[in-house]
Amino acid sequence: MINVLHYILIPFKIILFVVLIILGIYILKHTYNDGNITTLIIVFYKFVVHCLMSYNIEISDEDYKKYMRYLYSDEKFLCVFNHVSIIDGFALLSTFPKLGFVLNKHKFYDYIYYDDVTNDKTHSIFVDINKKTNVTNKIKQTVDNRISGKPILSISPSNCILPDNIDNISKFIKTGAFVNKTKILPILIKFQDCSVIYNYDNENIFQSFFKLFLLENYNIKIKVGNMINANKNESIEEYRDRVYNIMNQQYKEM
Repeated sequence: MINVLHYILIPFKIILFVVLIILGIYILKHTYNDGNITTLIIVFYKFVVHCLMSYNIEISDEDYKKYMRYLYSDEKFLCVFNHVSIIDGFALLSTFPKLGFVLNKHKFYDYIYYDDVTNDKTHSIFVDINKKTNVTNKIKQTVDNRISGKPILSISPSNCILPDNIDNISKFIKTGAFVNKTKILPILIKFQDCSVIYNYDNENIFQSFFKLFLLENYNIKIKVGNMINANKNESIEEYRDRVYNIMNQQYKEM
């Protein structure tokens, strides 16, 4: 049965989202306590994902505790996740505390006043495709300098590329996560169907974002895999492909 009220409220939810995200960014810029920043981010995204967008996040207690153990450990590692939709980042930020991202610097960030200052507050790294910014060195420094309890850097080597087969995750094309042979903590995201997938051929990024509000009680599964170590003699590409195969198998088992 169609929930008419859900669709009637969508324009108001989108307006509220825009207001809240601009307000949230303003507050974030003027917040300096690490605990307050963490609380602000996770509370905001939980509200957006569960209330404004109507998504249900499923993660086992075991997987959540695994993430938290690594967060409060001295391990030097990256989180790698599969990425096919704009909702991915929202889902992860609403689930895990202290998670930063390697982000492509899009023009639309200017419209919501999300700049370098704000990005630094979230412990994320901007990638400007029009400039050489030594991203791999920044990733290495961030990983090497992280101490127990500080945010974990996450990256997706698939960059919203649709899989050839919907039963698989998208192929890992980029090598930035693997250049430094850093340990990898896999995070898998699995949708109940293809409704939220970003379709490059038929929609722009704004259309892809707005359609996220159309779905109701949509289920997203999240799994945290086991830590993956690089083998001494394997190439960067071999390490990337091995991580992909491990994560793809875990995805199939979700």
